[in-house]
Amino acid sequence: MARLLGRNLILSGGVAHDFARTSSLLVEVLRFCGIESDICEDFAPVEDGRLMDYDMVTLNCARWTCSQPQAPQEWREKWAFSLSDDARKGFLAFLAEGKGMLALHAATICFDDWPEYRKILGAWWEWGHSGHPPFQRQKVLVHTNAHLITKGVRDFEVEDELYIHPRITDEVVPLAEGEWEGHRHPLLWIREYGPARICYNALGHGPEAFEHFNNQVLLRRSALWALKLFGRKREKGQ
Repeated sequence: MARLLGRNLILSGGVAHDFARTSSLLVEVLRFCGIESDICEDFAPVEDGRLMDYDMVTLNCARWTCSQPQAPQEWREKWAFSLSDDARKGFLAFLAEGKGMLALHAATICFDDWPEYRKILGAWWEWGHSGHPPFQRQKVLVHTNAHLITKGVRDFEVEDELYIHPRITDEVVPLAEGEWEGHRHPLLWIREYGPARICYNALGHGPEAFEHFNNQVLLRRSALWALKLFGRKREKGQ
């Protein structure tokens, strides 16, 4: 087993995804390169300061206001969510310490009533503009020479849900893309928010993405990059 390189809190849960399974798979993916993770389905650790005990936070969840007309009534009743002021302050304090964030798949939908989050992540889901084709086999086009995270990783195919037409900031430069109806859509990017490092990976609707070797490599490298460790020493499995 790899030596401990960092502690990670996975914020999990939400509608239309098997987050319990995918978060558990992610724990094992990251453990292979020395990152130990805890899974939490509420935001109490962010509100009360316990998040600061971790080196990285991962968003593998779908937590948003459910206020859009497209959201079924049962979603609104069970899953409507607004990040509290204390949680927002907790996130900002965590990132101000230069700690890392790994955001996956539905993270672009999260926290839709917090404008600063769009700046942190670099993109957001806009209902009526953003969307996804049916869950199907798709090709991931990797920009293998764009960054150490993608170096040597070849294009691959995986069963997943391709997110298309996200609203993105000018600073986002994709490291991998998906293609739909002749247009390319960003799937993977990294950015900095003050001293913090942020990585977003749009893959991960189901377990297939977490079980695919190439995406496991991308997830591990992205996490180590967010922890400011990648590039210093190549760990087994990167």
